[in-house]
Order: sequence, then structure tokens, then C-alpha cells
Amino acid sequence: MKETSLGYMRLKFIDLMRGTDMLKALRELKKQQYWNRERLKKIEDERFEEILIDAAKSSSHYQNIASYQDLNILTKDVIKISPENFISTNYSSSLTLKATSGSTGSPLIYYTTREALSYMWAGIIFSWQIAGYALGDKVAFISGTSLFKNDFKHVLFHKLFNIKTYSTFSLNDEDIEKYIIDINKSKIKIIYGYATALNKMAEYILEKRKIDFPTLKGIVSSAEVLTDEHRKNIENAFGVKVYNQYGCNEGGVSAFECEENHLHLINTKCKYEIDSDGNLIASDLINKGFFMLRYFTGDKLIMDENNICSCGRGFPVIEKVIGRSYDIVIDNKNKILHAAFFNILFKEDPSIRQFQIQFDKSKISINLKVDEGCAKSERYSKYLDIIKQHLCFDEYNLNLNAPFLVSQNAKHKYVINTAA
Repeated sequence: MKETSLGYMRLKFIDLMRGTDMLKALRELKKQQYWNRERLKKIEDERFEEILIDAAKSSSHYQNIASYQDLNILTKDVIKISPENFISTNYSSSLTLKATSGSTGSPLIYYTTREALSYMWAGIIFSWQIAGYALGDKVAFISGTSLFKNDFKHVLFHKLFNIKTYSTFSLNDEDIEKYIIDINKSKIKIIYGYATALNKMAEYILEKRKIDFPTLKGIVSSAEVLTDEHRKNIENAFGVKVYNQYGCNEGGVSAFECEENHLHLINTKCKYEIDSDGNLIASDLINKGFFMLRYFTGDKLIMDENNICSCGRGFPVIEKVIGRSYDIVIDNKNKILHAAFFNILFKEDPSIRQFQIQFDKSKISINLKVDEGCAKSERYSKYLDIIKQHLCFDEYNLNLNAPFLVSQNAKHKYVINTAA
């Protein structure tokens, strides 16, 4: 992976244009990566103490807070009531208005700083570099509508970064055909996109359009859970290795997959805890303009605290990203099942490519994307029988190869409460 002076200058110019310092944050991350776990934990604790003191002095929400134990769990609903209470009165630089994707309901509006943006992008670039990226390489973004803003600043940002964007909002066969032709024509080096969109493209390539990608170095999957089946499909179709990247930007969370296929959480960027239900609670250590401490991210993780990765990096290892805490089904007796139940239920059936559960108070619909040769209801009725043993509804439906409901940001949602 050889960095070019042109690639370096591209990123330097973006930093000058936006007032960020991604290059500095990236250098820091690359320097920290091989430090031992104790040294990294010390940085995490020191940065937290510093930001807690700052928050207590300069924001009304954190007045009189003296320790981590004094903090209540922070939720989106609390922030939405009075977002101004989380803004630092001591922060003199400008703040950038941001919003979450809204995949769990109405989006959260919050503010971030140029420093926090620098560290966010540094984490993303670092994940690309493990996949083979060199500064200046052409990158394909395959994702939802949030990236496709046509104002001058965003267009220039993508141009300088050497990024081409491909929308996943419809992603039919015609779109995929155009995309794969353009990816080759544009000599894309890294593909960065939603796991389900990448898998859909991979299935098209494997089934209908065998094609080589001679310039492609690697693929980085983000924004959704990357299943083993999806990883296998994508690697077989594109002929390169797939790396996972995980983040919760408002919580300061960023993680990258190393060469040994372990997902490392960058704990010098956020302080984390996993509660008794497996929920990730995060404190952003970089955003000093809008404090978010002990924030309920909505993600469920399993950490492997004892894993000393053979790649040599000291950042803690995430054993598994289970999914969103909000990906739950609630039946008419208020019994709750997480989407992980359905992942396990369908995992051993290779004919099931993907699923989506839709429900309201009275009925549940199991939507399965299956191999065409297997699309017979009697083959899959056993799954309805199992679901009936765990959930109580008036009506149970099984749909094969019907169109999935698509969220506003084009991410695939595994569980949808249609009454919400």
C-alpha cells in the first residue's frame, strides 16, 4: 500500500477546505494501533475524565456530575426534549448540525465538531487501508440517500476524495448492471457499502453476470450486520476480501476489521460499556461541543475482553455485532423476541437468502427471499410452526420472494413494526 503525494495533497486540501484535520487523526490512530491494551485504556480513562470535567462546567445537562457512576443512561428521547442542554458554552468553534439515519423512528438531531468529524473519517479511512486503500485511490460508495446531496460542498468533497456514489434506493437488475460496468470502467480500488446492497449485487454477478474486477483491492462493508453468508457471496462475486467496519457516529463509536478477521473497537475515541442485556453504551471522547456521555446506542454487541489479537493491535475485540436493540418483535401478549432469534432460526437453511419480519398488534408476516427452485410454501411452513410456539398473534403469514419494505435511507430492516 503505497501512498502517493497526490493522494496526500487531496486529503490535505479537504482538511483546509473543511477546517478538519483528518490527516492528524489518522496519524494518531496508526500510531496507537499497536500499543498494548493497558496503554490504550489509560488514554480512554484520561480523555473521559477530561471531557466529564468540561461537560460539568459548561453544559446544563451535566451540572453537578462528578463521576461516571453519577451519569444516567442517555437516550435519544432525552436529547430531543432539550438538545441545547448538551451544547458546551465554552466551545468557541462552529458546530455542525447532524442527524441519525432515523431507521428506528424519527432521526436524532445533534451537533458535532470538526475534530470529531476528523476522527470519524480517520476511522473509516483506516478500515479502508487494511483492505488495501492508499490515499487518493478511487472509492465507490454503495449506500443510501444520505450521501447523495448535490450541494456544491458535498460534490466537491466527493470529487477531492476521489469517491463515486451509487444509490441503493431501488437497486434493480438494471441498476446493478450499470454499476458493475461503471465500477470497472472507473477503475475503482475500494468498494464501501451496505452489506445487504453488496450482497444483492454479488448474487446478481454470481447468477447472471460473471465479471472480473482487475483494479479492485478490497471491499469494506458498513452500516448493517455482515452475515457469514453475505461475506461469502460478496467475496466469491468480486474476487477480493471483504472487511467489516462498524460505527455509531453520534456516540463516537468506530471499529475496524483486521487481517485476522477480528473487529476492533477504537476505545481512544469512545469510552464503552456493555450492559446486562448486551446493549452498547458509549461516551464520545472527542466531541467537546455537544456532550453525549453514557449514550444508549441502540446496538447489541458481544465483546471478547480476553482476546489478544494475533494481528498485534491492542484495541479491544468485538466478538459479534448482534444488531439493533430496536430490532424486536412484540406480540399481542407483550412478549418480546429479538431479530437474533430469526437469524438463528433461518441460519442453517442455505435456500433462505434473506428475511424480513413485519408485524402489528394482531398479525405477523414472515417474508423470505429464497432460491427460486425452492419457493414452495410447504417447505417453509415448519418455521411458522416454530414461531407460533414463541409468539402469540391472531394471524400468521408466510410470503416467499415478495418485495421487502425499504427504509427511507435504503438500509434493509430485518424487523418492521408496521403499526409504528
